[in-house]
Amino acid sequence: MRFVKYPCGIICLIITYIMVIYAYYVVMRWIILQTMQANIWAPLHVVSFNTVVFLLAMSHLKAELSDPGCVPLPANRLDFSDMHTVGKSTGNGNSSNEWTVCTRCETYRPPRAHHCRICKRCIRRMDHHCPWINNCVGERNQKYFLQFLVYV
Repeated sequence: MRFVKYPCGIICLIITYIMVIYAYYVVMRWIILQTMQANIWAPLHVVSFNTVVFLLAMSHLKAELSDPGCVPLPANRLDFSDMHTVGKSTGNGNSSNEWTVCTRCETYRPPRAHHCRICKRCIRRMDHHCPWINNCVGERNQKYFLQFLVYV
């Protein structure tokens, strides 16, 4: 479980939960429950709406609290004396398969990993840092982030 202590992200999290709770209240109180007597399908609407809100909350929590694919930091400081050979292409034009050095984390990072300045970590297959989930969207939580977007 992972939680990023970033003030803007925490404010966005609170705003997200307030909006979901308010939307839940408005839909249940003023739309579905007002038409309970007149509509035979109202119980189905209540169950389906509650299911979507539950799935939205679960996917948001999973995207927020799961590890996005952080590159592990080394236990010992690494020697970067061979740094001039690590970042260079082998000549075949395919440099995307090579490991690079992150000067901020002071570690080697795999292909397609990027450093997040908010999380202060390198993230594998990083898409972006999303303040609404207060976490990076990476290879391990992208599924939950996309589910959250669909349910919203």
